[in-house]
Amino acid sequence: MSVEIVGWADFARDIKNMPEDVQKQFAGEMKAVAEMVAQAAARKVPSKSGDAISSIVSKGSLTGASIAEGGRYAPYMQWLDFGSRKPVTGNARTVGPWTGSGAGPKGGRFLYPAIEDHNAQIVEAAGRAVDKAARDSGFH
Repeated sequence: MSVEIVGWADFARDIKNMPEDVQKQFAGEMKAVAEMVAQAAARKVPSKSGDAISSIVSKGSLTGASIAEGGRYAPYMQWLDFGSRKPVTGNARTVGPWTGSGAGPKGGRFLYPAIEDHNAQIVEAAGRAVDKAARDSGFH
């Protein structure tokens, strides 16, 4: 799932020529957008050790915002979110949230629903970040 911003290609090209402090500020604001969604997703993740929740990581850059989940300490996170089948046999799992089916909801349980629930806030916050970066660089 993604959000398309009209004029993004031009902005992405131009931001590389903006002052370094504007670039850092913009990347930080993009991280804040991703963090808002990551926190919403994390609130819905079941927890035993907390590793799955802490594996949800937000990132911001000059090209946008992103969220990763899983990683080294919670490689099962995608299974919690999206469901899966056993890798060798292809049979449905016998334990966990997707018992018997081997597949979860098409959009997952945590990350994509959080994006959908916060779509308006994402668009608004990203728009404010773009406007601020343009304004702080003298563009109108």
